[in-house]
Amino acid sequence: MNTADNQQKRPPPIQMAFGWIIAAVLIFLAQRDLGRRPPEAVRGPVALWRVVAGTPPGAVAYLVLGRRRRSSYALDEAVPDAAADAV
Repeated sequence: MNTADNQQKRPPPIQMAFGWIIAAVLIFLAQRDLGRRPPEAVRGPVALWRVVAGTPPGAVAYLVLGRRRRSSYALDEAVPDAAADAV
């Protein structure tokens, strides 16, 4: 048997570079978001998400599933107490 038959063909270098750039950008965005977002705005422990988001699939999972919507955690702080304003 020829060893060339058993080897898989690699994608062209430009495709490999593009894939690595996309992966790096996803990881960077997820890590930056974790650093800026308050802990109550993250679903689950921030430390766990930091580890998981260190891989491209984990970064996508965090960006899609790990963040709470702003309205679900910011409403308590954004709406002032009406009774306090009336005094």
